[in-house]
Amino acid sequence: MGRLVDAVWGVSPPPTARAQIQICVSIVRASMAKAGLPDVIQTRSPGYFVEVGDDELDLHVFERAASAGRTAAEAGRFEEAASAFETALGLWRGSSCFGGGIASTVLQAPAARLDEQRLTVVEQWVDARLALGLHQQLVARLIDLVMQNPLREHLRAQLMVALSRSGRQAEALEVYRRGRRELIDELGIEPGEELRRLQESILSGRLDGAPPVDVPSVARVLPAMPAAAAGPAEPAARTGTPAAQSAGATVVEPPAVPRLLPGAIADFAGRDELLASLREALERDTESSYALRIVSITGRGGVGKTTLAVHLGHSLANRFPDGQMFAKLRGPSAQPILPTRILERFLRCLGIPGSAMPPTIEERAELFRNLVADRRMLIVLDDAIDEEQVRWLLPGSSNCPVLITSRSRLAGLEGTSSVQIDVFSTEQALELLSRILGSERIHSELPSALQLIKLCGNLALALRIVAARLVTRPHWPLSKMAARLRDERQRLDELTHGGVGVRAGLAMVYQGLPSDAQRLFRRLSMLEAAEFSSWVAAPLLDLAVGEAEDVLEFLVDAQLVDVEVAKGRRPRYRLHDLVRVYSQECLAEHENTAERAVVLCRVLSTWLLLVEEAHRRAYGGDHTLIHGSAPRPALDESVIDRELADPLRWFEDERASLITAVRQAAGAGLDELCWDLALTLVTLFEMYGYFDDWRTTHEIALAVTRHNDNRRGQAAMLYSLGALHMFEYKLDEARGRLGPACELFREVGDVHGEALALRNLAFVDRIQGRLDEAMAGYEKALVMLSEVNDSTAEAHVLSNMAQIHLDRGLIAEGKQTMAAGLAAVERSGNRRVRAQILCRLGEAHLQIDEVTEAEYVFTQALETVRSVGDPVGECYALRGLAIVRSRQGSHGTAYEILEQAMGIASQAREYLAIGRIQLSLGEVAADRGSYGSAKEHLAAALDVFGRMQATKWREQTLRLMNEVSEASDDAAAAAAYAQASSG
Repeated sequence: MGRLVDAVWGVSPPPTARAQIQICVSIVRASMAKAGLPDVIQTRSPGYFVEVGDDELDLHVFERAASAGRTAAEAGRFEEAASAFETALGLWRGSSCFGGGIASTVLQAPAARLDEQRLTVVEQWVDARLALGLHQQLVARLIDLVMQNPLREHLRAQLMVALSRSGRQAEALEVYRRGRRELIDELGIEPGEELRRLQESILSGRLDGAPPVDVPSVARVLPAMPAAAAGPAEPAARTGTPAAQSAGATVVEPPAVPRLLPGAIADFAGRDELLASLREALERDTESSYALRIVSITGRGGVGKTTLAVHLGHSLANRFPDGQMFAKLRGPSAQPILPTRILERFLRCLGIPGSAMPPTIEERAELFRNLVADRRMLIVLDDAIDEEQVRWLLPGSSNCPVLITSRSRLAGLEGTSSVQIDVFSTEQALELLSRILGSERIHSELPSALQLIKLCGNLALALRIVAARLVTRPHWPLSKMAARLRDERQRLDELTHGGVGVRAGLAMVYQGLPSDAQRLFRRLSMLEAAEFSSWVAAPLLDLAVGEAEDVLEFLVDAQLVDVEVAKGRRPRYRLHDLVRVYSQECLAEHENTAERAVVLCRVLSTWLLLVEEAHRRAYGGDHTLIHGSAPRPALDESVIDRELADPLRWFEDERASLITAVRQAAGAGLDELCWDLALTLVTLFEMYGYFDDWRTTHEIALAVTRHNDNRRGQAAMLYSLGALHMFEYKLDEARGRLGPACELFREVGDVHGEALALRNLAFVDRIQGRLDEAMAGYEKALVMLSEVNDSTAEAHVLSNMAQIHLDRGLIAEGKQTMAAGLAAVERSGNRRVRAQILCRLGEAHLQIDEVTEAEYVFTQALETVRSVGDPVGECYALRGLAIVRSRQGSHGTAYEILEQAMGIASQAREYLAIGRIQLSLGEVAADRGSYGSAKEHLAAALDVFGRMQATKWREQTLRLMNEVSEASDDAAAAAAYAQASSG
């Protein structure tokens, strides 16, 4: 514990340092438990003990992988070495010093050692990649590394090698000159031997040779860039080699080798891993020598499929000495190019004159297969529309692999290896912009560069267009381009250059859709939520769910809608940012304002229907809620069952979308729907402690109800905001909201709403110690709740009334009232409130020392709250069980249970529970004679209760603090007396 305190605060820890450490450890324990590692941290006097397995600590895994990489590199197995180093580095997420922000002297030295280990492995990884001839792919990464570590000479040497081998000797020498200046300016020294020798080698044109790997100099370690393997020699009888002539074979003069691939892009970036897997798929031997090798690259328009395929084709040129065929399968107007025309071009390239061209597509396909049967060629088919178009163009054997790009998933081509290509990561996008615009320009305006990437949606085509425009405008700062893109109405106009644009590609796909798919595509942009479920298509189209979901899947196949499937979640759909902009353009062009308003109301009303049903299924009924008069559309019961099979999981998945739905309802002026949706979400917000979401949705709804003079809606929002303040224990603010809510409910004649507001006002009185006023308020609310038949709210009120009896020492009355509460909750079926009453019953048993009975009810309560997923209830049930263990003499177990409860309460931001758990920790510590620890816990509890204005609990804590202080003084005096006597 002492080392932890020193690590966090150094020489000046606060008085509550130990208690704060305990809270932090509890939170870490709770996180570990959720990750399936419940017993990693154990309490061992005088602190904590952490026990991990061989594969559970990243540092151990990192060191083993790095060692394996070094072993492979020493043996010349550079691919294996690079892979091992990548595994090691993949465990890192930035600096171990959190960007250098650690102030703790205890942690600075080990953190610095870890960072040094990481940088050493980075250098070893670069060495391995350079040895494989991958210098071009390393340049951008090395530029970043050198900028971050300007005095690290080995990294600078590696950058010089990569640049020199990429034909950029002048830049390599400039890297040397800058490094020399920095070393002289910063340290007053000249560059070391490694950099000086490397400069000389570049100046003299010597950068080759392959000495042993353990030589430290980059210039000497790395072999020269390897030439691509040429592949097996061609059959002598066909190629007319001297060997064939000497054997007496017939010499056949072949036609010119076709090289139809478009020119390679010099600034290709960002797809190294994908290139490696595609290359392996095209070169891999099949189980049968006759089986075709087909690889398809699929993805939305503009994502870089063609660029990737062409780059891959050029990198494999020497593997296919008989040439590369290339054909675009879609014309400029998006119409498919007929296979018969493509076959004619292929056959002419293979030496067939026009006069001998077969007339039918079948004959042309047969002749093509015959001509390439013994050749080793690569066939690239770009932008395929469907399988039927491709089948005519396939060879007859595995000699000629086929690489296809398409926006559709070509599932009908048997034996095809398919790769889905996505938008660039931010790192890949930065690499691309750096290659086109220069790393200095990018790094000097890095925030603007990152904004450009985001505005382009990380789409390769959009990024290339932006970069091309900026290349021709070197006087433009990147921020100017970002400002032009920020206006969504003009964004697609800006993303056009040299006749190429994002809008044109999207329009080509959109115009080929059937009418219902076009309509759904347009209307999806009405959803402001970042992602959505498939059922949304039904209210958007006003169709049955099954039919509408089929249309949505059509858009997925067309690469206009993205879909993500995560373990444990239903599929989530979303529009790419630039696709959304085009969808909005189509919506504005084809649908008027009135049509859009009807559709939006239908979608938001369906949200409300599902939220209400989720609440009913989670809580056993529509209890403790009031509702508005907004319409609820019909939805097939089987769809509701499918969506809400796990209502709480559904809420977690949909939470962000639900908050956006509240905001959209307000923006559309749908005040009745807006406040009803916000209020129905409250119990779910409360359970998971989403207080910010609670506040945001209700302030939005309160504003729109006030604007539309919706007094009942205002009352509902004021009542619920008052409840939020209660949960945050801002009790004066809660009273300021609940009082006006009561008056408005009374004015509009809403008995249920008034009773719920009165109940909450009584709770405020109880926490602030006004027990008579609280009891009177509860009794009045109980009568009204009985009238409206809200048995869950009745049970809640009876539970609080029982607590008042217990606070007054009236145990019999408390038990009797709790029995009435349990009867009410049985009628409602609300297990969460039942668990609350059981916890109060357990406290009643403890007050009269019925420990066995208390253990039974707290155990029941704990099982219940865990089954319904109630973290707040769990921390109270655990606290009760901990007190039971303490009464049974198991103080150590009690302490551990309370720490577990503290972690849960802290994550849920349940401040009253935090205060009461700290109080209980103080009690347990005092019982063990650990008076110093007891004082720390009680001080923390006093701080919580003071900020909450929880008078009763603060007074109880102060009494215990006085008792602990007296006991501590007595113990100190007794110890002093014993020492004096023994002396």
